[in-house]
Amino acid sequence: MTVSKAAGTLSETSAIPRRAFRWIRTGLTGLYWRFLGKGIGNPPVPHSPRSVLFLCQGNICRSPFAERYFRKVAESGNLGRIRSRSAGLDVQVSSPPPDLAVQAAKARAVDVTDHRSKPVTSDMIEESDMIFVVEHRQAAILRRTFPGNDPKIFLLPLFDAGPPPAWNYALRYNILDPYGKSEEDFLACFRRIESSIEGFLSRCDLHPGP
Repeated sequence: MTVSKAAGTLSETSAIPRRAFRWIRTGLTGLYWRFLGKGIGNPPVPHSPRSVLFLCQGNICRSPFAERYFRKVAESGNLGRIRSRSAGLDVQVSSPPPDLAVQAAKARAVDVTDHRSKPVTSDMIEESDMIFVVEHRQAAILRRTFPGNDPKIFLLPLFDAGPPPAWNYALRYNILDPYGKSEEDFLACFRRIESSIEGFLSRCDLHPGP
């Protein structure tokens, strides 16, 4: 056997344990979320919310898109008086969205070019009737940081009108962060946000506040 053939065989052999590890890890993650999900739910939706707040980690990708998309569909659905804002749980410096986020949002007919990130504040929490987070862990962080606001905190992906594959339980409770990934990852993220907001609006009998 030549050296090149031996190296190729060794590479193929070493790839098998890596694939097996990924399958095992995926399976264990699925089981974790399957059982954890039994205790995950949203509180009752208020009848006449006047202000909604979208939160993600850095307020440069997911939450600004959600804010602008909600504003767009709310205005077209006679809910334009519901104020839509966004912020981040970990914002150290005010920053614009990355170029890929701007491009992907534009492809979905949403403009985020003038957005600048900002940290969530106690005033924002107090002034909001509904607070949407995009990951399950963010809801837990929010409850610890701003206790006493559980009735306001909603997990956005639970409203997704198009549920993810049955085997991927993690996606039922999380909208993955596309930061640092490809444009297609941004587009997939934004489509998921759109589906979740549309599902929320279609399943809830909302009326604009006075």
